Amino acid sequence: MDGARDSEIAMGAYQPFHLCVKEPARGQVHGFRMALWYEHLGMLDNRFLQPESVECIRKVNKIGDKYWDMYSSGNLIHDLPGHLLTYPIGITENGEITELPGVECFPDTKAPVLGTKSNYLPPILTT
Repeated sequence: MDGARDSEIAMGAYQPFHLCVKEPARGQVHGFRMALWYEHLGMLDNRFLQPESVECIRKVNKIGDKYWDMYSSGNLIHDLPGHLLTYPIGITENGEITELPGVECFPDTKAPVLGTKSNYLPPILTT
């Protein structure tokens, strides 16, 4: 979250306690937020107007799943419509992180989804 990576969508998408009125903000911050949605997802949707809503969360998850399926299909001919993809992991009821069935490495790489410790680099750089 240091800004060196594509992390700006994680910034405050919902700030209800910084308004003078009950209506959602529609100023420059709102415009920036909508631009981030478009940049990362390649589309706009009215559900993005209420980023705190379950409907918005479901929409973003659905798009991320769709883009991951497209990316991992092996049939990708063109660029993806957006670049926010679901990370290919599962989480058990106990909170354990697991690989998805059949997804040990990222497509076209030998890079394991769950990562591994490096014998050459200190852990602070790789974990």
